[in-house]
Amino acid sequence: MPRRLIGLAVLLGLFVSFAAAAEPFAIDLEVHSGKASKTAHAESAAPDAKPAERGVLEIKAGDRVTVQWKLNAADKAKHEDVTVHFFAVKEEQPGQPAPPKLNKGVVAESALTMDFGAEAKNEGELTFTIAKPGSYLFRLETIGAAEGLDGHEDFAAIDVTAR
Repeated sequence: MPRRLIGLAVLLGLFVSFAAAAEPFAIDLEVHSGKASKTAHAESAAPDAKPAERGVLEIKAGDRVTVQWKLNAADKAKHEDVTVHFFAVKEEQPGQPAPPKLNKGVVAESALTMDFGAEAKNEGELTFTIAKPGSYLFRLETIGAAEGLDGHEDFAAIDVTAR
């Protein structure tokens, strides 16, 4: 019986190690406008990952929007030259599966490249207005964090509807 428990513990340890390696970053993305707010957390951009349903924040066109994010290294590995990329872009409808191209309809964008060691973090805040009514995707993503053939990027996303 003790051998089975040891074997189970080893398997559980391998699973936990694999899960931690699969998600190198913890992301919190928060959007505020007036008293309304929504928060999203990290998701995987792996090809086989099913995207979670995004929260929708409704605002008035012309109101100020404040976006805050926290991105923390969740593993002990060193990740070099990772781009932390935020954008807010007009989309056809809330919840559309693929992000729109960033060649038109971008209302805000920010990017920086940094190295992440164990427990490194990045925090940011942007305030801007959305002048025109419509649906917008707010997304914070990593670029360049994926390692190996099975690597993937992490992101957090919220839909904003301006009326």
